[in-house]
Amino acid sequence: MGDLSSTLFPVRRKNTMKLLVQADDYGITRAAAQGIIHGIRDGIIRNTGLFANMPWAKECVEWIRPLFDRIAFGIDLNISTGRPVSDPAAIPTLVREDGSFHSSWESRSLDTEENGYEHAAEEDLYREFEAQLTRFRELTGREPDYIHGHAYTTPRILRIEQELADARGIPYTSSVWKQIAGVSLPEYRMGWYKKPATLENQRDSSLKDYILEHSGELLSQEYGLIVGHMGYVDRELFDLSSYTLYRMNDLAAAVSPEIQEWVKESRVELVTYRDISG
Repeated sequence: MGDLSSTLFPVRRKNTMKLLVQADDYGITRAAAQGIIHGIRDGIIRNTGLFANMPWAKECVEWIRPLFDRIAFGIDLNISTGRPVSDPAAIPTLVREDGSFHSSWESRSLDTEENGYEHAAEEDLYREFEAQLTRFRELTGREPDYIHGHAYTTPRILRIEQELADARGIPYTSSVWKQIAGVSLPEYRMGWYKKPATLENQRDSSLKDYILEHSGELLSQEYGLIVGHMGYVDRELFDLSSYTLYRMNDLAAAVSPEIQEWVKESRVELVTYRDISG
């Protein structure tokens, strides 16, 4: 890789750069959850959000519970993967005929000029989001450390998510990002993903290379943000998400010796939403 001092650590700072590393989709599958746990224990992940609607959510919560003191454990409010917590009949605008959520692509195709590009009814969104938040409390015994919206968003969805977060006094990720953007936040949210998400493009997408190539920009700031999809891959994941090999590569970066050395030598402080909003 050449001279580490110039390649990995081109900016020398007097103050520590605070880096928020977020792994989305905890519990989308069991394997994805186990991969994120690996990235917390042996890597740089310090924030992850639960898919509370998945049938294996309870066991995934028990796996990560011993790590609660090391991370911010939030919720990814999800209306595009799997089945709802609510009775599907009670949220008709969010689900297919079989009761599963519309995919994010399907939801976007349902947003037309006729419905103001907002096909999801407000009452359906509130009902399902509240059900997922209730499920989170039942599984963990507490409120989430933050609220994050998964995949499909619209102005209406963003507003409702913000209202739910404000009502509970919980950080909402989009608002936190705006808050720390006031101190020049470089946002790296999937910018390393080669598109379209073919297996070949996913295989060749490297978060590790992306971080090291942007090292100077990151280290010149007070805050940095990396939002990825770390995790292992199992058969269920291929049924639920087009993001498969991306997750393995993101996890490989999160636990890589090069990135951990970059964090150490650059005096990067890995932070959580609790650190920022507390």
